[in-house]
Amino acid sequence: MVKNKVAVIIDTDLGADCDDVGTLVLALQLEKHGFCDIKAVGYCTTNIYGVQCVDIVRSFYGGKFPIGMYYGKKVECNEDQHIFDIDLVDHYKDLIKETNYIEAYKLYRKVLAEAEDDSIIFITIGELTNAANLVSSLPDEISPLSGQELFAKKVKYSCVMGGLINDNHPITAFNNNEAFPEYNIVCAIEDAQKFVKISAKPIYFLDFYVGADVFTGKKVIEHDEHSPMKFAYLKYANGPSRSWDLLAVYYAITKRLYRSVGPGVMHIDDNGFTTFTKDQDGHHYYLRPIKSNEEITKEIDEALVGNIL
Repeated sequence: MVKNKVAVIIDTDLGADCDDVGTLVLALQLEKHGFCDIKAVGYCTTNIYGVQCVDIVRSFYGGKFPIGMYYGKKVECNEDQHIFDIDLVDHYKDLIKETNYIEAYKLYRKVLAEAEDDSIIFITIGELTNAANLVSSLPDEISPLSGQELFAKKVKYSCVMGGLINDNHPITAFNNNEAFPEYNIVCAIEDAQKFVKISAKPIYFLDFYVGADVFTGKKVIEHDEHSPMKFAYLKYANGPSRSWDLLAVYYAITKRLYRSVGPGVMHIDDNGFTTFTKDQDGHHYYLRPIKSNEEITKEIDEALVGNIL
């Protein structure tokens, strides 16, 4: 029996990659086994098919969480690249339960206003649009506190899938091991800068290197006769896929598989490049594995089918 169930908010850009589907399935399995209570899931771009996929996953797997959506300016990068999301919506359209989704940052304000102090784990696995809107929001009918004040009062820590920290991590398959701006950061640079600057609570960064060489989903593909996750993974990757988002959520909820390096300060420049500087007065950390990729893959794959080790 899990002693300390945690309350979580998950912010996703499902549609850009299939691992967001796996991440929601993983979170729902952890919730089912008493590890967490999913208070809300928000969608961080304007892609309507993506938020409908979140709705489908919620319905198929029996989730009860409210869903919010981003209604700001169109996010850069490949928001118009629909590799699996339109097909998934068409295949499972009968599972879509909503037509109008609350604005995500307002949903988050409501969740935080109703929460105990220092109780919410805030997890982002996409662009930081909603996160920036939340921490920069003004007092309103939901709470007399600003977003910055609400976040500082109610959030315990954040986990951000984003950035790239070149500390000789043993993966060299990308860009000749030279720095590049990571997707979730570079697609909304100003929002990432704003969130990291305004948030006064600890932030754990699971950067690009950590999930790029961990492929999960094999057991679900073999186990499920049909499911949104199997559909998405076969359509997007024709099999198991990289696991950035799953690992961020799994660590944020269980604190397993990784160690934190820090404290320090994560700097995001105007081109989206990230630099981590150790600083005892900082409240940022980044994650590095304490198990092999094979062990991590096995633990995540088992958890995805309900075998929480």
